Amino acid sequence: MISETESSLSSGDESLFMRSIAPSGASIARLAVVHGYGDHSGRFVEFMRFMAERGIACHAIDLQGQGKSSGRRGYVVRWDDYLHNLSQLLTSLGPKEMPPLFVLGHSHGGLVVASGIVRGLPCISQLAGCVLTSPFFKCAFSIPRWKIVAARAVRPLAPWMPFASNVPNEWLSSDPQMVEQTSRDPLCVRAATPSWYVGHLEAQRYAMQHAGEFKLPLLMLAAGADPIADPAAEKQFFDACGSSDKQFKLYESCRHELLRETCRQEVFEEIIHWIQKRIN
Repeated sequence: MISETESSLSSGDESLFMRSIAPSGASIARLAVVHGYGDHSGRFVEFMRFMAERGIACHAIDLQGQGKSSGRRGYVVRWDDYLHNLSQLLTSLGPKEMPPLFVLGHSHGGLVVASGIVRGLPCISQLAGCVLTSPFFKCAFSIPRWKIVAARAVRPLAPWMPFASNVPNEWLSSDPQMVEQTSRDPLCVRAATPSWYVGHLEAQRYAMQHAGEFKLPLLMLAAGADPIADPAAEKQFFDACGSSDKQFKLYESCRHELLRETCRQEVFEEIIHWIQKRIN
């Protein structure tokens, strides 16, 4: 039996929606989940239920300006506001003495988590390990030059202005059911803002340059057919990271959202086995 609850966290002037799916009894471990850009926690429910049924309590937030959280869609004043969101989530989950706490970051959420770790956020000290799925260290597709110029020009005046992302739903998953769910999901953000765009480029550069400061146990799962996040950059970060306990797996034919792909059951099993080994 599992229990599913919804709550909220205060993050400065913003309110963050939080979703928890946990075993009805005692948990053997806890997992904090950070979604990708334009994404939200509701798209991880199948994975969270899988983990909870096997004794791992999962807690996920909707990042500021996304999903059911408050704020302009896709916008933060500073990219580092996402790091504050991460800190709020991890701090809310209690002391280190409770069941071991792991964190999973997907895509942009993977960049947020990796950035928080290499920057040494205080909340990172309570983590027992990290899972990154398709972390967004480098864009795999070309962005039109006019969009880049426009974003940099508009940022000082209207950093919240939305630019259509034009990312096809089929780039996310090859599972027709998941593609259809995405197309009907009113909570997905389908635009990028200059504040996010310029900020994430700076975060990507910093994370890649400081990969050696990543010391936590790491499981990195990459999608070989990912048209969004470059798997070569993911492997580059992995090879450079300073962890003595690290594991990389490439799912050759899969697209960006490994937790929503046709191979997701295999991915679920990979993650839970990795966590189980580190709590034993």
